[in-house]
Formats: sequence, C-alpha cells, structure tokens
Amino acid sequence: MKLRPLVIAWKELLQLSRDRLTLAMMVVMPVVQLLLFGYAINTDVRHIPTLVDDQDHSAESRDLARRLEATGFYDLVGEVDGYVDIDRALRSGVARVALVIPPRFAADLATGTPAQVQLVIDGSDPQVVGSAQSTASSLVSGYSASLRVTRLARAGGRLAPEPVEMVPDVLYNPDQRTAVYIVPGLIAVILTMTMVMLTAMALARERERGTMEQLIVSPVRPVELVVGKILPYVAMGYLQMTLILGFARVVFDVPIRGSLPLLYALAFLFISANLAIGLFFSTLAQTQQQAMQMSFFFLLPNILLSGFMFPFEAMPRPAQWLSQALPLTHFLRIVRGIVLKGSRFDDLRVELVWLTGILGVLIAVSSLRFRKKLL
Repeated sequence: MKLRPLVIAWKELLQLSRDRLTLAMMVVMPVVQLLLFGYAINTDVRHIPTLVDDQDHSAESRDLARRLEATGFYDLVGEVDGYVDIDRALRSGVARVALVIPPRFAADLATGTPAQVQLVIDGSDPQVVGSAQSTASSLVSGYSASLRVTRLARAGGRLAPEPVEMVPDVLYNPDQRTAVYIVPGLIAVILTMTMVMLTAMALARERERGTMEQLIVSPVRPVELVVGKILPYVAMGYLQMTLILGFARVVFDVPIRGSLPLLYALAFLFISANLAIGLFFSTLAQTQQQAMQMSFFFLLPNILLSGFMFPFEAMPRPAQWLSQALPLTHFLRIVRGIVLKGSRFDDLRVELVWLTGILGVLIAVSSLRFRKKLL
C-alpha cells in the first residue's frame, strides 16, 4: 500500500523521460531565460537617440551638445532645423529627445544674460522621459554652476543670476499617465499571446483527436487547409483589437491621435506573423500541452525584449539586434506611434519593412514544415 505512490511516481518519470520535447524544454527553458534576461534586462536608460537644433551655431552651443553626448545617456543622431523636423523625427522614432539651443546663446553667456535651452522629449515612454529629463537637468545645472563660479570671481563675489536654465517639453503624454503608455501596448501583447497559442493548440488538438488525418485525405489542398484554419483567428484578432481600443478610449481615456484604418491595415501583417509562428509550433508539438509550453516560452522573451516593459534603449546592442527579429517589437512601435503620436504611413515605413520581411520568412519556414508534416 505504501509503495503504490512510489510506483506511480516511477511510472510518471518513465513517461516523462520518453517525452523528449517536454524534457528538453524543462531543462533548456530556465537556462536560456536566465542567461538572456539577466544579460538583456536593464532599467538604466542609455544611448537615447537625440537630435540637436542648434540655432546659435557657436562654439558654446556645440560644447553644450558635446557635453550632453559625453554623459553616455544620449547618442547624437543628427541636426535639424526647426520644430517641424523635430516633430517628424519623434513621430517616426528616429529620435526620442531633441536639444534646442536658441539664437544668441553664446552672446547671452558673454553678457551675463540668463540663457534657456529646451529639451523636447518623446513622452510615450515614461521611463525614457524620467531618465532623459533628470540627466539633462543635472548636466545643465553643473554646466551653469561652473559658469556661475567664473562670473562670481569676475564680479568680486556679488550674486550672479543662473547663467543657463533647461526647460523640458514633454510631447504625446505630458501628464505621464501610465495607462496611456501601457494600454496601447497591450493590444500587441494580447494579440501575440492569443494568436500564437490558439493556432498552435488548434492544430495540435486536431492531431490528438485523429481528425487531422481525415483532413489530409480529403480533397482539400494543404494551402486551403492552412488558410481555412487561420482565417477565424484573423477575425478573432481584429475583434480583440477593437475591444481593447474601445476600452482604452472609454475606460482609460487614452487618446487616439492617428488613423485607425492605417492601424488595422498594418495589424494584418502582425496577426499573420503570429499565426505563422503558431503554425510552426504546431508542427513541432505532438500534444496541446507541448504547444502551450512552446507558446509560453515564446511569449516571455517578447514581453521583456520588445520594449513593452523595459525601454529598448536600455538593452545591450546584441539584445537589441535579437529583439528586431520579434514581430512584437515592430508592432509596438506601430501601435504606440499611431495611437499616441499620430504617426503616418511614412513615419512607420521602416517598421513596415521589418514586419513584411519577418512575415515572409515565417510563412516560408512554417509552410515547408507544415507540408513536410502532412506528407
């Protein structure tokens, strides 16, 4: 009687040892995730893409821009001429921050007149805003303090006004509401979770029940079988997207500044990419449990490396290159760009190219694997 639980446990271990895919995932998953996330996840935002609108073109203005880059928190990616160029660059994601140095900056410093510089920040990511604003403020304060010491010495110790002041200007989410940042991103995350998991489990379920063989011997061609299987999930994805957008607007008061038809059109690429991933997982999994395990294994890197929870700029370069291969990375930029910034098609062209390329690769790999599985 006392040995029966041990016998059952031994039997379960034998069955588990025969399930090589589940056993491999139990060993590989924690090791890969520990190494990947322990190396890649970092909340210290550095290398923020930064533009400079230097309206003074003086040695002093260039020195201030170089000091900003020397902190390591900002990467100067170019110079612009005016707020129109700044708005376009922030909308497209080319830059996250712009330093605006006014005319007569050097002249004001020379005459002792207080000078102001402006830091225009993309407010769609609160963590970037906090890091960009605090670092720039500290830099300008230190720069101003050194100038003030020089002026005090020249003025014989008399109190001098603050030489340089930084004025931050946060765009797109000036109140820094978390819901405005998180809720649009949930559209992409929920679509990833449901599309991959449901597609993988649906085909694995067919195989478990033995109905896949019936479909194979039917007059339905493999392409028709694949299309018929995924079409309902495309419709389901659009339904989920509509529900989340409705709740975001009504419940969380998230502004929708861009074109919804553009968002829905680009979402088709993203939904199709996730369905192709689910189809690929279904060819590897023998059971629904294995399909679910692979879906969860895929979901966690998406959430942590795509920029949904942690700033993309905070990750090391190799992790950023890896995250570029994830469809979620690019659709997050699309949905946040359209909803929060009012981004247009031209602003999202780079993300569209990435999504199209990823979708092409996924369709090719999944179709070949699925055809091989059928044959």
